[in-house]
Amino acid sequence: MEKKIFNLQIKEFNKINKITRENGNEIYAHAQFVLGCDYLYNKHDYAKAETFFLNITREDNPKSYALAQLNLGNIYNETKHDYDKAIAFYSNISREDYLETYVQAQLSLGSIYNNIKHDYDKAEAILLNISKEDNPEYFAIAQYILGDIYHNIKHDYDKAEVVLLNISKEDNPEFYAKAQFKLGDIYFNIKHDYDKVEAFLLNVSKQDFPNAYIQAKFELGKIYISKAFKNFTKAQNCFFEAAKTATYSNCHPYYYICAQFILKLKQNNSNLISNKMKFAKLNETIFAKIKNICDLTNDIKYNLLVFNLFDNNEQERRVAHYTKPAVLFNLLKGENPSKFRLNIVDFMNDPSENQVLTSWLNIGNHPDSEIKSFLASFSFNHNCLNQFRLYGNEDNIIGSGVSIAFNKNFFGLDTERSINNEIISLHSIKSIKSFENKQVKFETEQIEIKSANTLYPLPLYRCLYFDPKTGYMALAKRNKQSFYLENKNEKTPETIDREWDDYINLLNESDKISKIRTKLEAIQKLIAELSNNDELQKISNLHELLSLAVLPISCLIKHAAFEDEDECRMIYITHIADDNIVEPQDYQSANSLYVEYTHVEEYIDNIYLGPQCKMQHKIWLQNHFKKKQREREIKLIKSEMPLR
Repeated sequence: MEKKIFNLQIKEFNKINKITRENGNEIYAHAQFVLGCDYLYNKHDYAKAETFFLNITREDNPKSYALAQLNLGNIYNETKHDYDKAIAFYSNISREDYLETYVQAQLSLGSIYNNIKHDYDKAEAILLNISKEDNPEYFAIAQYILGDIYHNIKHDYDKAEVVLLNISKEDNPEFYAKAQFKLGDIYFNIKHDYDKVEAFLLNVSKQDFPNAYIQAKFELGKIYISKAFKNFTKAQNCFFEAAKTATYSNCHPYYYICAQFILKLKQNNSNLISNKMKFAKLNETIFAKIKNICDLTNDIKYNLLVFNLFDNNEQERRVAHYTKPAVLFNLLKGENPSKFRLNIVDFMNDPSENQVLTSWLNIGNHPDSEIKSFLASFSFNHNCLNQFRLYGNEDNIIGSGVSIAFNKNFFGLDTERSINNEIISLHSIKSIKSFENKQVKFETEQIEIKSANTLYPLPLYRCLYFDPKTGYMALAKRNKQSFYLENKNEKTPETIDREWDDYINLLNESDKISKIRTKLEAIQKLIAELSNNDELQKISNLHELLSLAVLPISCLIKHAAFEDEDECRMIYITHIADDNIVEPQDYQSANSLYVEYTHVEEYIDNIYLGPQCKMQHKIWLQNHFKKKQREREIKLIKSEMPLR
């Protein structure tokens, strides 16, 4: 049935593709927009999508023009990370073209100037263009971002209060809840009016936004046990309510872990809960330490980020995924290619390789945990004999695999996306999708554009190689030979050596390792303090809870023995019940759980064929790419590594 619907869809698009301006400018604009959306959302061919969108002029149809410009802005903002071009496209949209799209474009522009360009005056000016009359929902988001700028950047707390108070529950319940929480923060940390803090935090309801509600309850609990209130009954009720509500999918890990501690302590009738003096120090005893561990973990994770806005190393513009030719075939095949997958860590060939950190921290591995990690592995070295020996072999032929070299647009920049995709901070909002309804009206027919749910884009992290016994540490990086392999016919050895030296200097490995070592030692000390607490030792799954705090980096720290793999990883951490997890469809696949990422062809620069890769694989790849007549060539390179 699904195939029949898809074939009908293709026929409709073929018909639309024949429409020219002779059929009328407005009809032509609609047709170009539908085709652009098909290539953008279904086929993920951004070059062709851009071509169709650029064919639409304001004179054809202002609304279609505005929608096309918004989609172009989104492509350059979210996929190509060319923010100047994104700004240009967003700025082309006027209020008169199409009000809703104008508002979305202004919000995206404000976010770029706030998060990327750090031009806060410009961000402020743009966000102030959005009025409540334009769109109450987007007005609320704009006011919240303004509140963030006034609060965190300009430290004008009165202005922050004004704009945050502009957000009503009716406009946008989620951002109303966030605004009330931020107002509570202002009155707690800046204005020290604890009655107002209480009032604002009590305004946050579970229905508006569970994440903010859980945070509000935790912070209220801390306030109630402080000297300002000393109301232990209210404090207990707040903590218990937060703990009862918190799940891994509706709050940040810190609050989830703290919630689990509260529930376990209550279950054990611990004197940390029943004794008023000890309860009053709960934040100091547990919460602050967990928060510190989570913050240190996030700092390390950021230190290991490969692509970011401030440390863009062009020598690492590509990374390679080694796999079987059969997998590559499925990723490229026909009209319905597979999506790239991240596989569950539990079913890896050697799951123990992800336990280096937890073993060093003496908190062990916990396979029964419902919080699971999914990952995909890449290497900085695209044409590596050792990798071809180990990965992607077919028919027991060593070196018969392929290496797919992805460009950096395959990955994202927001580290928060690695954990539980439902909870993403406001700072990750770069634009609002313009094509949310998935349907375009065309004459009397409706053409459905299927935009599948995707985790894209996830960030990429380099692995840290660590020998717990000696303390040795090293970062994954390109090896020197890879520079020679890439430039052997174009540059002299002296030039290549100089570029290698520049790369190593830019990487600044010793400084990064020094910072990471200090943070890991701090984590080790905090975990030891929590592990040695007599009351906490009564919690049966204490080590499992502590391991959750460092879970975001557990898969990124490998034993130093594997240093020559120079591995980097894309990770996704979530609850086992996450709808993104694909269930096995038959018993033979029962040892496979994965999440789907996105289609890959648009992001491939080169494909390296292993030394023993079969000739027919090269032929079908040539056929595939030649038929597509791509504007950007994907190079097929036969590895000449001396496999013996």
